[in-house]
Amino acid sequence: MWKVNPIIKFINRYKPKVRASVVITTIIFVYMFVATGEALWQNYQINQDIIKLKIDIIQLNKENIQLKNLIAYLKTESFREKEARRKLGYKKPDENVVAIPQDNFIHVEPGTTQTESSPENSIHLNNPQKWWEYIFG
Repeated sequence: MWKVNPIIKFINRYKPKVRASVVITTIIFVYMFVATGEALWQNYQINQDIIKLKIDIIQLNKENIQLKNLIAYLKTESFREKEARRKLGYKKPDENVVAIPQDNFIHVEPGTTQTESSPENSIHLNNPQKWWEYIFG
């Protein structure tokens, strides 16, 4: 008779146990793969938050420097003198103050020009004529 190979006998004897161990190993491997992926994603998000916070820190430092410069300017004597003149109407003893009425000036936005037009030179259009000019130009 034929002798049964001891390796085949061993495999047949432990075949259910080997299958179970392969399934368990696969489950553990998939779990580790998912856990690693999740940890990498959290690490990426934390790094993005760190970058955003560093940018915020830089911006706040710039604003802090600007505010310190403003405070230093507000403490100067020239600023105090300017504010006293503007708000309180103070003047130096040897100065002459001239008041110019504001009604005589034409208020024009900076960077634009404005010409004075007299009412008799302007053309009065009725509403349909204004629309015609607006649409057909």
